[in-house]
Amino acid sequence: MIHHITSYDDSVKQTWDAFVPTTQAGTIMHSRRFLEYHGERFKDESVCVWSDPGVRLKAAIPLARAPNTSDVVASHPGSTFGGMIASVIDPSERASILSAIAGTLLERGYRKLVYKTVPAIFGQQFDESDLRLLLRAGTVRRADLWSFIRIDRAYAFSAKRRASIKAAERKGVELRQAEQEADWVAFHTLLSSNLQERHSTVPVHSLAEMLDLRQRLEGENQLWLAYGPDGEILAGTWCFAYNAETLHTQYIASNSRGRELGAVDYLLAGVIDATAASSFKVMSFGINTLSDGYAINTNLLKQKLRFGSGVAVHWHFDVDLEQLANVDAGFAS
Repeated sequence: MIHHITSYDDSVKQTWDAFVPTTQAGTIMHSRRFLEYHGERFKDESVCVWSDPGVRLKAAIPLARAPNTSDVVASHPGSTFGGMIASVIDPSERASILSAIAGTLLERGYRKLVYKTVPAIFGQQFDESDLRLLLRAGTVRRADLWSFIRIDRAYAFSAKRRASIKAAERKGVELRQAEQEADWVAFHTLLSSNLQERHSTVPVHSLAEMLDLRQRLEGENQLWLAYGPDGEILAGTWCFAYNAETLHTQYIASNSRGRELGAVDYLLAGVIDATAASSFKVMSFGINTLSDGYAINTNLLKQKLRFGSGVAVHWHFDVDLEQLANVDAGFAS
């Protein structure tokens, strides 16, 4: 099977971004609008696969050279998710495309691919056929447990969580969706204080980056804030619309008074209910895995389970490109 493969360049940006939401596993993390906020931090190696050269995409994969390496490429070092997105649903053709992409990367001098999958629950159509090739040509780098709620189905908070929510309401906690830039500034201050106090660290995104992403992803990110009866911001969550079906809590933060009043429980319950009333089908709470990619933050996982969450696996692979380029996908000719 012959595939028309080209390197990504700015001339196909609009075509790429229009293609992302039409694919099975495309997310905002695959879009050039998101990826380009990194500027020149990474050497881009993204690949386009065309049905009609230069006109109609059938697959694409965001790629960049892995930091501090010369022969390792990652999909994608600056994004939670990566991997191939495609309009193709036939597993045998997907396998052929992945092998062809591997051959292209070998020609560029790369030997290994770090591949971050999209948990299948976030896909617009459930499909894990690519895992067969990744397991055959590579090894598991991380297996993160990822919490989510199917809000298009019946869901229920635990009795303890419901009691906390009612108590916060009685104490005068209120929920509002942010609209002004000043709200983002206040939230970043809250987030920074929270991370410094509890983990001696800082947010992944600076205030400038957060404000940049707010504009880049206009209409696809939301900031929700919980206020005390005196107007103090007690807690907040910044959410990304990964795609048309999934809303993700990128950051959740609170101060000590917010924790005393149960503001986070009230905040998340309100956001979940508001999201369930919209067109979204999945509410994402992110990973519960520690930095080694295996050990679990049990307390964090239990907190999410009390909101009625399920658990998916977010796979990361180290893939030998030579093996992937020549892999026997197991399909009879």
